[in-house]
Amino acid sequence: MDFFQLWDQILDYIDQYDHPYYDMFSNEVFPISMTENTLTISPKNKRRKPWIENVYKGKLEKIIFDITGKQLSIEISDIMNQPAEPTPIPPFPEAGASKKQAASEAPFPMARETADAPYENTPAPLPEPDIDDPFPKEAMPPDFSKLKPMTADEVPLPDIRELGETSLFDAPVRSEPKKRNAFLPNPVNEEYTFSTFVHGNCNEIAFQAAYAVAKTADHPDQADQKMNPLFIYGPSGLGKTHLLHAICNYIHENKPELSVLFVSSETFTNELIDAIQNHTMPKFRAKYRNLDFLLIDDVQFFGSKDATKMEIFNTFNDLFDKKKHIIMTSDRTPQDIDKLEDRLQTRFSSGLVAPISPPDYEICCIILQQRAEKLNITLPKDVVDYIASHINTNVRELEGAFNKLVTFSQIKKQTITLAFTKDALKDQIPLDNRQELTVDFIIDTVCQYYGVKKDKLLGRGRPQKIVIPRQIAMYLCRNELNESYPTLRDYFHRKDHSTVLYACERVEKDIERDPQTRASIEAIRKLLKQRG
Repeated sequence: MDFFQLWDQILDYIDQYDHPYYDMFSNEVFPISMTENTLTISPKNKRRKPWIENVYKGKLEKIIFDITGKQLSIEISDIMNQPAEPTPIPPFPEAGASKKQAASEAPFPMARETADAPYENTPAPLPEPDIDDPFPKEAMPPDFSKLKPMTADEVPLPDIRELGETSLFDAPVRSEPKKRNAFLPNPVNEEYTFSTFVHGNCNEIAFQAAYAVAKTADHPDQADQKMNPLFIYGPSGLGKTHLLHAICNYIHENKPELSVLFVSSETFTNELIDAIQNHTMPKFRAKYRNLDFLLIDDVQFFGSKDATKMEIFNTFNDLFDKKKHIIMTSDRTPQDIDKLEDRLQTRFSSGLVAPISPPDYEICCIILQQRAEKLNITLPKDVVDYIASHINTNVRELEGAFNKLVTFSQIKKQTITLAFTKDALKDQIPLDNRQELTVDFIIDTVCQYYGVKKDKLLGRGRPQKIVIPRQIAMYLCRNELNESYPTLRDYFHRKDHSTVLYACERVEKDIERDPQTRASIEAIRKLLKQRG
């Protein structure tokens, strides 16, 4: 790959993942040369050089590594900003000067008959430029005697779209076909590893399953086909994508020779559309069907795309038959993905379907403490307790609150205290958020905790993802509000109050024998206390 091709791929990468800077690099920065270890570029505007040097140089080197797998350093040159050396203009001969004096000062030697002998200061004759004369004086007339007439189909005609700015006497040169968009796999964040993933009751099954799948790279003979495919589901912001990155990082570190591809459902769909439009489906299928590990994020978006569903179905079957590993994430179970065909639902559910629930109080505390230790920041215990007690339904929201608190502390140059934390996070944690505890509020809290829609919880459907939150909501309404069974029957749109009675008894038994159910009830009660 020469440096022009490499630069085209770098521009494609910037266009796809860092688009605001695409126009600048495409129009104002140019590749100059490339050695085995260095790529030299030059900005058209010299004021761009310090910005690229200090801000974007590291990104360019990482992009090159992601594209080529080689470590190239970026060198920024000023060659585009160096003015061309002016050509010296010979002095014009003064009036009355002799022909010989003019000849001695002329830039080119005069004709032989006007200059008998060169003067001492006459410059040496310049070599004649080595070019073909388009009009040779003694050119022989062309021989047309051997030409044969050609039909219209035999006459080669140039395509006007392929002609550049050339002379009439230049032979037409075919331009290279325009390079299509190069789709790159989703970049893997090296900080997302199994060691940085905080796990507990809310996500232990998904964590252990993902770790077991990753370890099969080292020990393929110990692969458990009951975990293939691995389908991880849960609300947004709980760590599903983190686990996909962790699997990729583990394999890259321990078995780099294995082929691993991590893409989002959007990337898969865009590549499929591009392959169909450009008639490159064999290349597309070769890319996705010759893998050891295929990881796809957010597969819930496959439900509404017919062509994508057919291709992912065939790709799934091909990889599964070869006993290759398929790992997927979604914000809902395969059965709850709208418009997903039954054959895909059954295949997605044929392995292990692992849930991820919102983090409990303890997990939130550990996440905050680890973030503080990484940044070498002192976070008081009462501050950790305050944030973890109020923001414990979404890890991204929790990290966002932490980042906001640290930023405010650095800008205002104040120590982080509980009072400072309350003031800094008052938009995310209202100081006066007391709300009357009602049946509707309990139902809304349960729906938020489990990531289900309220209309489905109150509906007639009976998938396990809906039945368990519905029974827990009935149990909490009965125990927290002491509402009667007939009243709850009407609230939950049941035909008979015995349904509510059965739900409450079932949850009480599950609390005694199932630690995960007990932890979920405690977490929801904490949410009710802090908001109710």
